[in-house]
Formats: sequence, structure tokens, C-alpha cells
Amino acid sequence: MKTRIVRTARLGMIALVLVGTLVYVQRVPWTPAIGTMRHASLALLALALCFHFMALTGKAGIWWVFLRPLGGPPFTTVARGTLMGATLNILFVGSSGEAGRVLLMSRLTGIPSASVLATVMLERAVDLCGFLTLLACAALLFPIPRMPGIGVWVVLSIAVIALAHWACSTRARRRIAAPSASHALVRRCQRYARHVFASTREIATTRRVAVAVALTLVDWCSELASYSLIAHAAHFPIGVRGSLLALLAVNVGFVVRVTPGNVGVFELVYASVAHSLGLPTDIAFGVALMLHLVQDVPTAMLGLVFGGRFFAPRSSAAARKDRPSDALQRPTTLPSSAASYLEPARGTLP
Repeated sequence: MKTRIVRTARLGMIALVLVGTLVYVQRVPWTPAIGTMRHASLALLALALCFHFMALTGKAGIWWVFLRPLGGPPFTTVARGTLMGATLNILFVGSSGEAGRVLLMSRLTGIPSASVLATVMLERAVDLCGFLTLLACAALLFPIPRMPGIGVWVVLSIAVIALAHWACSTRARRRIAAPSASHALVRRCQRYARHVFASTREIATTRRVAVAVALTLVDWCSELASYSLIAHAAHFPIGVRGSLLALLAVNVGFVVRVTPGNVGVFELVYASVAHSLGLPTDIAFGVALMLHLVQDVPTAMLGLVFGGRFFAPRSSAAARKDRPSDALQRPTTLPSSAASYLEPARGTLP
């Protein structure tokens, strides 16, 4: 009975995706979109792609900064893992890339998955800080019509997020400190959560967070440059201000992706921003499709090519070669209070 329910739910999801894809294909204004892409400048598109990969490099740098105190791998391996995570986000729904990064990096380096999950959580938190910083700069530099006092709303949003984070962390610590339940699965989840919180507290030093914030600003500015160059290549007069608004709008739901690569949702939001600025939505759809083609297709292709080594069977000699040295494995930069949390056997998932 349970198998039948799971199979029915799976078939229903596949049918829903197919129906949504069919509706999306019928609603897209293909004639003006193809005309917009046909007359685009290839040189500017190539430059936009370079800025997009610069943004991915910034993300890899943030993750590498947080992986270093755990005896993490070299930057090239972290960059490949970041590229593979972006590929998974493009090909699947939700935040598949974040879970994939945790499992793949733990398997490759032998670092406990709880510690790797802590680094990914810190990277996403810093990414959110960069998003809010860019939103505040947009409110100050480019006054948005029909939205007076947006700076106040940004400050209030930051305050609410900080308060919610403090409340959730306090509640989580209380739950972890409480006596464990008798169920084995609950005890394992509590132990895993303790590992994650302990690793997060010890890794997130002031210096590392400052470096990560600087890198995330490079990441967001590079992505803004990519958006602006693609619009300019298509001769779409949205300007830097409009590209900034579109970048902020399409990344509001960056935590959970409803469709693979946000296909459909991305075009709808981009066209809505262009319509609010008095620009034609048909051409905006073409520019949004071009953004997908320029950014997502090369990223997915490179991720599948360079990320294949994560799935390839590895010999014991190769595993010893890729594993960090004993000097790097010892968490010398971490206080002894976190040693018990980082002690589980490396190479195994909790």
C-alpha cells in the first residue's frame, strides 16, 4: 500500500511538471524572443559569461575560507564542488545543490558531513548578508518609484531576520541541551545537530566572516555585471538600475527553487520588473531566456564534465593522495572544546 502511494505521488509530480512545461512553452512569445537573441552581440555575451564564472569563483572562495580550519581540500577541488552544486541546482528542483555539495565534499575529503554542512550553512548566511547589503545599496543609490521609505523596510527586514535567527538558535540550543529521547533516531539527530552547531560556532570567526563578506560582495557585483552586459548585448534599455532590480527580484526565493533552474519563474519575474519600468515584456522574455542560455547551459556542461570525478570510483591510493595530510587534519586552529564534535571517524556519514 505504501509503495503504491509513493508511486502514485511520483507519477502525479511528473504529470504536473509536464503540464507546467507545456503551458509555459505555449505562453512564451517565441517570435520576439528569438529575434532578440538573434541580434545579440556575441562579444558582450562572452564577457557576461566570464563575469558569471567570476561570481561562481567568489562563492567557491567563501566556501574554501570556511573549509580551511577543518583541513579542507585545495581551492581547485572546492571550486569543482561549487560548480557541481550549481549544476545540481540547474537540473533539479529545490536546493539540491546544497545537499549534493555536503555529501560529495564529505565523500571526497573524509571530513564529517556535519562539519561540511556547517560550512555550507555559513556560506548561505553570508550570501544572504550580501543580498541584503545589495538591497540596501539599491534603495540608497537608485530610488525606486512608488516605494517610499524602502530603506526603512530594509532595516526592519534585517532586524526581523536577526531576531528570528537568535530565537531559532536559542530554541535549538535548549532542545539540544534537553535530555535525549529514547528513540535511537532522535538521539542521532540530536548528536548530529550538536556537531553542526559546534562546528559553526568554532569556524565562524570574525576574520573569516569578514573575508567571506568581501567575497560575497564580489560575487553579487559580478552577477550584476553579467545581467547588465546580457541586456546591453540584446540592445535592451533596462540599464544598470533595472538589472539591479531584476537581480534582486529573481533572487528573493533563492533558498528554494520551485522549478529546475527557476525556469519559467525567472522569466516571469524578469518580465514583471521590465514591465514596471515601462519596457516591453516580449523583449524582456527574450533577454531572460538569453540569461538562462548564457549562464546555465555552460555551467551545467562544465559541471557535468569536471564534476564527474566526484562520482567516479576511487582507489585507496587516490583516496590517500586526495586526503589532507595529518597536520591539516588536526584542528589546531580550533579550541579544544570543539574537538569532541570533530572527532567522529572521517569518511563516514553520521
